[in-house]
Amino acid sequence: MGKMLLLALGALAGVASGLVVRPPASLGGARASSRRLRQSCGRRRPGGARRPGALAMMEEVECDVVIVGGGPAGCTCALYTSRADLKTVIVDKNPAVGALAITSHIANYPGVDKSMTGTELLDQMRDQAVSYGTDYRRAQVFMVDTDGEFKMVYTPDATIKARALVLATGAMGRPPSFAGEGEYLGKGVSYCATCDGAFYRESEVAVVGTHTDAIEEATFLTKFASTVHWITSNEPKADDAEAWELIGLDNVKHWPRTAMKAVEGDASGVTGVTIKPRGEDELLLPVEGCFIYMSGSKPITDFLQTGQVEFRDDGGVAVDDNMATSMPGVYAIGDIRNTPFKQVVVAASDGCIAAMDIDRYLKGRNKVRVDWVHDT
Repeated sequence: MGKMLLLALGALAGVASGLVVRPPASLGGARASSRRLRQSCGRRRPGGARRPGALAMMEEVECDVVIVGGGPAGCTCALYTSRADLKTVIVDKNPAVGALAITSHIANYPGVDKSMTGTELLDQMRDQAVSYGTDYRRAQVFMVDTDGEFKMVYTPDATIKARALVLATGAMGRPPSFAGEGEYLGKGVSYCATCDGAFYRESEVAVVGTHTDAIEEATFLTKFASTVHWITSNEPKADDAEAWELIGLDNVKHWPRTAMKAVEGDASGVTGVTIKPRGEDELLLPVEGCFIYMSGSKPITDFLQTGQVEFRDDGGVAVDDNMATSMPGVYAIGDIRNTPFKQVVVAASDGCIAAMDIDRYLKGRNKVRVDWVHDT
């Protein structure tokens, strides 16, 4: 018991510093770990007084549906479940760092003006869900228990008990690509210029990557940085108007056919990046920030333990046509499924489908109840 309590306290400290701590499998798996954690939270002194400490002060919340992740998939699901009179809680780590939040403009979501930013659309989705009764909470989930009739979600401040659990954490995670990237993440290395760009006003920064998001983020950084070093492995295509527009800006230095080698730094954070132009020697660019946009991502599932749900070979959570996972009462929606179509409209569709099946599941019906049926 003492060992589990120390681990849980360590998890809380890790969460506070931005880390996710996973209890080791040697403690007996997810169910045993969660049971021990609940016992640690609920242990009382003689006479009924609860033991003091961080875990003893955790709020306990009961609901019908808990959704981990507040992106378009999670917010859409919450909108539908709340309208179905199901008590719904969204637990969202940070609304500013998801794929939609860092999108500068939305041009392919039906009915939305192309001038709208991703953040604005996400804010509207969240506000709409909340207006119908969704309880939205900012918190880092460090562990879940998917076994049993009730699903348990653990955050630093609350334990949430629900009859259905929805995994909607997206797919922004990936292992570091360069030396120093992981070490200086949050200390000058960033994956979100719209989140961190203002910190680099009149500073030199580097942007690594050739994809659309790299171009958009580099363009955003030109509003703040004195120089944006754009590092790409090749030349942009002749018809890539956005790339050439970026290169033409006065405070952009393009490094084509150049390999990114390492992020350099010290106790103060990033101090530069080492690059190697093709056919030339390595050189150090003195930058204070490095924004990395490499291809590929992986579903964010580090709060799950082995065996809690089934995964596909590509790392996505496996679901059926109703977004249900291998564990009854647990659903997965949006980019956490690692589908090839990572679009806002697809994520929202996932959320709708899951919500309608959750309503069926919790109310013991055999079929989904739909609003309108067209008989031929």
